[in-house]
Amino acid sequence: MRRSLTIMNSSKNVFCRQIADLLAAHGVKAAYISPGSRNAPLVLALEARGEIEKHVVVDERSAAFQALGHSLVDRRPVLLVCTSGTAVLNYAPAVAEAYYAGVPLIVVSADRPAEWIDQDDSQTIRQNGILGAIVKGSYDVRAVPEGAGGEFTQDHLWTVNRTVNEAMLTAINGKPGPVHINVQLGEPLGETVESHDSPQRSVSLVKTKETLDRQVLKSLAMRLASSKVLLVAGSLPPDDRLIKGVRMIAGMPNVAVMTETLSNLHEPAPYATMIDSVLCRMTEKEKEAMRPDIVISTGGALVSRMLKQYLRVYPPKQHWSVGHSNYFCDCFKCLTDRIDMDPAYFFSQLSGVLTRMSVTEDVADYSEKWLRLREQARNTAEKYIDNCGWSDLKAFDILLRETEIDNLFVSNGTPVRYSQLLPHECHAEYCNRGVSGIDGMTSTAVGAARAYKGKTLLISGDTSWLYDSGASALADIPARMSMVVIDNSGGGIFRFIKSTSGISPEILERYFCVGDHPDIASIAMAYGIETLEAESEDSLRGGIEWLSAESECPRLLVVRTPSYESAFVLRKYFL
Repeated sequence: MRRSLTIMNSSKNVFCRQIADLLAAHGVKAAYISPGSRNAPLVLALEARGEIEKHVVVDERSAAFQALGHSLVDRRPVLLVCTSGTAVLNYAPAVAEAYYAGVPLIVVSADRPAEWIDQDDSQTIRQNGILGAIVKGSYDVRAVPEGAGGEFTQDHLWTVNRTVNEAMLTAINGKPGPVHINVQLGEPLGETVESHDSPQRSVSLVKTKETLDRQVLKSLAMRLASSKVLLVAGSLPPDDRLIKGVRMIAGMPNVAVMTETLSNLHEPAPYATMIDSVLCRMTEKEKEAMRPDIVISTGGALVSRMLKQYLRVYPPKQHWSVGHSNYFCDCFKCLTDRIDMDPAYFFSQLSGVLTRMSVTEDVADYSEKWLRLREQARNTAEKYIDNCGWSDLKAFDILLRETEIDNLFVSNGTPVRYSQLLPHECHAEYCNRGVSGIDGMTSTAVGAARAYKGKTLLISGDTSWLYDSGASALADIPARMSMVVIDNSGGGIFRFIKSTSGISPEILERYFCVGDHPDIASIAMAYGIETLEAESEDSLRGGIEWLSAESECPRLLVVRTPSYESAFVLRKYFL
C-alpha cells in the first residue's frame, strides 16, 4: 500500500523515487538490499513503497542468490540494490545463473557521477555495462549535474522513465532474464524532504496468445505420426498447462519421454526420470535400435551427460528445440528446428492435432519398447540399492523415499545427480543448473523459502554448504525451511567422475576433494540452527522424523557417509 505522505530524496536525487515507483508499477514485490552510502537515495526511495517487501542482506553475493531463489518460486521480477564499487561484482554469479535459467532479476547499482570514475575517488570502478555479457540489457542513468536547470531536470526525468520502462519490459518479455540499471548519484545522498505521491507513466507490454498456423501444425503432426519420437525435458518451473500438454503427447504409442526431475513434469510416463539408470544398462545394439527419428527438447540444461552423449553418438534425423531463448543452442549437434514459443502453448496445440492422427505401424511400439527397458532398469537398480551398504546412494534413497517433501532444492555436485537416479515425489524441485555452480545454493533456497508458504527442504553437499555458509550467518532463514547436508568428507563428485577419479588419492584429496573441513554441525549451531547428526540407516530415519516435526527455527540434519565407499558404490551402480 502506498503512503499518502511519504519521505523522498533531496531535489537533486528525486529520480530515485521515480525509479522505485516504476519498479512497483511493473510488479516488483520484493527487494534485496545491501547496505552502503552511495545507494542511500535508492534505499530511502524504496522505503516509501510499502508494498515492496524489503530484505537487508550485508553480503551482496548471498543477497543475489536469495533474490534468485525468491524469483524462481514467485515467478515475478525481484529487485537487487547495492552501493558503488565492487559490490555489484558480487552479484555476478547469481546474475549469470539467472541469465541462463531465465530468472528476471532487476539489478540496480548505485554509482558515482561519471566524471569521478578513474579519478582515484573512493569506491569507484567502471560499473556501467559491467554485467553486460550475462544480462539481457544494461542501462545507465546519469547523475544530475551541479547547477542543472529546470529544462535539464525535466528531460532527465523523462529519460529515467523511459529507461526503467524499457529495462522492465526487457526483463519479463520472451524468455525472462536479468537486467542491470546503473544509477549515478551525486551529493547530497541522505537528505530527505516530505512530499506527496507523484504518479509515473508505466508502459505496458500487450501480449498476444502464441499460436501456430494450422497448416504448420498439421505439417509438424504428420512428421511426428510416422516417426519414433523422443521428448526430452530439462529444468523447467512448475506449469500445469505444460504438464497437461506433455501428457497428451506422451500418450501416443510412438512417443517416448525422458524427463529430468528438475523439469517438474511429474512423470508423464512411468520412471521417465530414470534416464541414466536406463542408458547405462543398454547395449550398443539396443541404443542403435532405439535411436529416435525426431527429438523434441524443452527446458534448460540437462544434468544427464549420458543422454547428451547418446544423442550426439546416435543423432536423430531431426531435433526440434521448443521454448523462448536468449541465445542459439545446438546441444546435441543435430538441431533442425527452433520453435520459439511457450512450450505449454506448443504442446497443447500440437497434441490437439496429433492425437487425431493415426500412427504408422512401424513406429507404433516405440514407447512400449522404452517402457520395457525402463522397467528392467528400475528392477535392477532397486535390487542393487537394497543390497548396497551405507553410502551416499543408500542415504539419498532413504531420504527421497521416506521424507515428505514439498519444495525441494538440491545442490550441484552429487546431490542433483542422485536426485535423477531415484524416483520421488514433491511439489517442485529446483537446482541452480543455469551454469551449474556449487556457490549460493543455500542462499537460493532461503530466498525461495521466503516466497513459498509451504515447507522447503535443501539437500546439499558438505562443500556446497560450507561455500555458502554466510547464508546461515547473515540471512533470516524461515523456520519452515530445513536442510540436509551430506558430509562425505569434501567434494565427493571428484572421487566419481572420470576426469578426476583416476588421480592418485593424495593429490585428489589435497587439490580437489578438500575433505579436511570445519565441523558443519558446530558451525550451524553457532548460527542458531538446530542440528542433528546421522551416520547409519537407523539414525537417518530418526533424523527424518526429527526434521518433519514442528520447530520455531530452521533445522539441519548432517548425514555422515564414507567417502571412497560412496564413490565405489555409485560407480558400481552404472556397471
